[in-house]
Amino acid sequence: MKKTIILKLVILSLVLIGCSQDNNLGEFIKTTSPIKVPQELIDSGKFSYGFMKVPEFHSKPNGKTIELAIAIFKTKSDSATHEPLVLNTGGPGLSNIDGFIPEVSGDLGNLFLNNRDIVIIELRGLKYSKPNLFTPEIDNLQMYLVDKNLSVEETIDLYMDTLKVVYKRFLQQGVNLSAYNNYEIANDIVFVMKQLGYDKFSIFGSSFGTLVAQYLLLNHSEHLVSAVMNATVNINRGLYNMHTNSIKMLDTIFEKCKNDEKYAEAFPDLKNRFITLLDNLNEQPDTIRVIYPGDGNTYNVVLNGNKVAVWLFGEMYWNTQIPLTLHKLLSGDYSEIQERPGLIFPLHEFSNGLSLSIFLSEFPDIKDEDIPLDNEYSGFVRGCGTMLFTPYFLKQAQKVWPVNDVSIADKIIVSDVPTLMLNGAMDHVISPNYIIELSKTLKNGYPYIFPGVAHSPIDVGACGIMMMKEFIDNPSKAPNSSCMDQFQSKFVIPE
Repeated sequence: MKKTIILKLVILSLVLIGCSQDNNLGEFIKTTSPIKVPQELIDSGKFSYGFMKVPEFHSKPNGKTIELAIAIFKTKSDSATHEPLVLNTGGPGLSNIDGFIPEVSGDLGNLFLNNRDIVIIELRGLKYSKPNLFTPEIDNLQMYLVDKNLSVEETIDLYMDTLKVVYKRFLQQGVNLSAYNNYEIANDIVFVMKQLGYDKFSIFGSSFGTLVAQYLLLNHSEHLVSAVMNATVNINRGLYNMHTNSIKMLDTIFEKCKNDEKYAEAFPDLKNRFITLLDNLNEQPDTIRVIYPGDGNTYNVVLNGNKVAVWLFGEMYWNTQIPLTLHKLLSGDYSEIQERPGLIFPLHEFSNGLSLSIFLSEFPDIKDEDIPLDNEYSGFVRGCGTMLFTPYFLKQAQKVWPVNDVSIADKIIVSDVPTLMLNGAMDHVISPNYIIELSKTLKNGYPYIFPGVAHSPIDVGACGIMMMKEFIDNPSKAPNSSCMDQFQSKFVIPE
């Protein structure tokens, strides 16, 4: 009888242990930060780093969990007078922890931590969260392609074969890729902030991170005191117009060069010469030596027209002197590619698995008209089609990377949460007019378009940052934007 009771107690204990494996759901468990921060921050208790378990699907709070890495910077004052700020970068696939901890440990923290806490959440699937959705198979393929001269079709076929392998691996590891989207990410942020004791907060999102902010505005606006969106994507337009927007920006640049006498003299017939360059390099590529920043080694890069298209697309995220850049390329000077190889190589420690899952779950209905091939820029569009986030590529990828559709097409965000939106007038991916469209239904939306700026106003000096600081300190009114007067669009002419 005693043995039977003991056995039952042992079984009950094992059951209870099994049921309590995730009893620390929502608990912030501290550990050592992988990024070095000033020791005085740690000693004073002003910085902490750790992990928190969150539901894989928030509709199933008792189901499977995943772990998010979190960094918390406490205000430098005795107590916070403003709600905390949550920082979110773009990609999607770039690490928030790598991107923001060094900045908040330094000058950015000196500016923003005087009256509030800052919380950095490593989104699900990113580098320090568990699981991360890194794809070494894709990185290896991209390194293999560096010294190859393949057509777009041959390149995409290799990518599709690789995606099948990666997708199967994730499934075997028990990763449900349908859980990796901005809908669940927005739920994560609210869950984490509540567990940390913050019911309300401000959100900052940059580039694709602005979609996370918009999901929060759409589904959790009661928790937001303000939102700041830099390089703002329109949640309803997404990436469908990416190719069209790039063509429009190139046309704008070429027309300016054609119609201005001094530019026309410095960059004659630039459009046609550029298009011809892509065709010629596809027929007869050049080979250059380039250092890959990811490992410091030097590689032979077979530079065909498709790779130039990819490189230029990446370069246009920040380079506002495209005429001068093309002038150099047309003269056989590839020094800028050698100095900044960009998307010719793999993005270092980038979560391609998260990126693909977000794109394919939220923008699944890519149509032929989203891929403009019936125009003079068809070589550029097709060349860019080997990048994992373009409509050209994703139309093929959706066949081998199935995820649940969570798109919210035609869902208009109507909100009175004060929202600051900053876009660059020369953005080739995101139309600057997107923030004008969004501001029509955001009662307290403040859109600003920076002349002569490409993708990210926040990254071109103090102006955007100071506007953001003023706004989140007092979101009841528009920030002082007089600093924008310094920005203008002028092309540098070669000597």
